[in-house]
Amino acid sequence: MKEIILNVDDSAYEHVLGMLRLCHDVNVVETDGEQMATSMDVSFARAISELEKRKVIRFPRDHSYIMAAMNEELLKGAPFFYSPLDYIAYLKLLGIEKTPGKTTLYDTLHTIGGHYPEWTFSDGPSDVEGKRRINIVRLFLLAFNRNRCSNPEASRKE
Repeated sequence: MKEIILNVDDSAYEHVLGMLRLCHDVNVVETDGEQMATSMDVSFARAISELEKRKVIRFPRDHSYIMAAMNEELLKGAPFFYSPLDYIAYLKLLGIEKTPGKTTLYDTLHTIGGHYPEWTFSDGPSDVEGKRRINIVRLFLLAFNRNRCSNPEASRKE
């Protein structure tokens, strides 16, 4: 892979960046010292957006299950979140507008026991609700991988 440095006039910046993003063989890594989102980040954001549109993520607490799953390293190379604040900051970095509160994440994370997909929940949800929570992660992983596969740039090594 070759690295190219371009000087682009401010008036053409957005157009050039847009064209580069359309080219699957080009990976924009940095602009004016700002690191661009990696393909992992793009796939993560698209998966979250898809689940929100499909109303799979119905409550702010539903993000807790995705955060917990990512911390179990279900996706190779995915970020590890040391705290709910890290997860919220990551969502904001990705441009996700509706983010859960830190207390919601903390409280929900404390109800999860075991390892995905055999999670147990100490808040005593119905069987249907327990399955819905586990399915949030399953559907997230499917959406993430679908976005990763539909974006050839995303399958490159980071």
